[in-house]
Amino acid sequence: MASTVVVARILPPAEFGVATLVLAVATIMGAFIGLPFEESLSQRRQVRSAHLETALFVSMVLTGAAVLLSLLLGPLIEHWAAAPGFALYLVVSALLLAGQGPGAVARAVARRSRRFVEISFCQAAGTVIASLVAVLAALAGWGVWSLLLQRLLPNVLYPLLAAGFLWHRGQAMRTLVRWHPQRFRELFRLSWLSLADVGVGSAVPAVLAFMVNAVFGSATLGQLNIALRIVDPLRMALMGVGHNLAFSVLVRLQLDPPRLVRTAGEIVAGVAMVAVPAFVGLAMVAPVLLPLLVGPGWDQAVPLSQILCLAVALSLPFQFYDSAYSALGRPEYGLIGGIFALACMVAGFAITVGAGGRNAPAIAFLVYELATIAAVLFFALRLGRGNVAPASGRIGRVWLAALAMGAAIAALCFRNGVPEPSVPTLAVIILAGAAAYPIALLVTCRPCAQDFISLLRNRKS
Repeated sequence: MASTVVVARILPPAEFGVATLVLAVATIMGAFIGLPFEESLSQRRQVRSAHLETALFVSMVLTGAAVLLSLLLGPLIEHWAAAPGFALYLVVSALLLAGQGPGAVARAVARRSRRFVEISFCQAAGTVIASLVAVLAALAGWGVWSLLLQRLLPNVLYPLLAAGFLWHRGQAMRTLVRWHPQRFRELFRLSWLSLADVGVGSAVPAVLAFMVNAVFGSATLGQLNIALRIVDPLRMALMGVGHNLAFSVLVRLQLDPPRLVRTAGEIVAGVAMVAVPAFVGLAMVAPVLLPLLVGPGWDQAVPLSQILCLAVALSLPFQFYDSAYSALGRPEYGLIGGIFALACMVAGFAITVGAGGRNAPAIAFLVYELATIAAVLFFALRLGRGNVAPASGRIGRVWLAALAMGAAIAALCFRNGVPEPSVPTLAVIILAGAAAYPIALLVTCRPCAQDFISLLRNRKS
């Protein structure tokens, strides 16, 4: 976030738009290189060195294919999307994906050993280093390159940092890059479904980016990029750490799907107590926070970020049902839900644009998240034999408390319109929300409030 604050004050929205297009395509290519094998290696009951060697071999081959594909398609996309420099940016981005495979293998091995602190540290350290490099690059006048380094450099840094952890413990991961047909076939079923699932999930931002660029132009796409950068850090932190922790609990219940779904529902309700007020509060402070962070010229990003915050507040807790499906080894659930949600997003964008809606990008994102909720609940009902009502009811009461908090903030801080952006104003809004939410939660859901207070006390201790 700090690097975004600096870079957004240096680069114009159009350069953010071009970077968004490049990263959208690079994300799809990266999804095919390492992520499916990470899930497959994590879920197998027994993993041999040959499985790791095969995963590394396939990821290296796919990286070469990504570079070749970039060389062939980059110029065509650059002409079609009217994005100057897109072809060169895409080729370099594909080269930076070389660390995706080794990183996926390192994460899978760490997940199997429940070394989640190590995963979090490597991810955080890689992000910090990449952010510093991005700021220096932006100050040096590198433009779009700084944005690409900010997002893609962590892919290269993660396996290096993971190797540093092993060296520090006196261990060495001597894994060769070799092809084992039998081991590939053993990984193939889960990898194929995970590959399709991750591919569809990665296609969502790409489809949205190219639709926005085609209809509204790269400047509006840049505004959407900044709006997403306000939402993504908190969302990625909650999902990155939360998924690993939830997976470690749920994987032990693989043989009892109803109990697994019930436990996942408890996790979903627990996450909602923190995530829903956090993102509702972020939506409330956006008119003050965004100008304070990124300066003038990003006015359109404010309503976009507010809609995105509400969309994530709705969907993020329910995404932990996907952790249950991952623990069951059923990636096809995510694939079916992803295809359904993608189709709904495209339809929502087309309808909103046809109605003359300026906020069509954010509304399409909201429709996608709502469709995702519908899909995960459908599968949870099937697996849990209707055992999702308690968690959903609790989330509903959490939402009542969060909306009451939003109403209190609006009455106290926005009764005369949007206040002048300043740090004291931001602090007052945050303190008002922090004071109002526990009181509202005590009224709407007393057990939730007791759990929330216990959580705060445990964190302080």
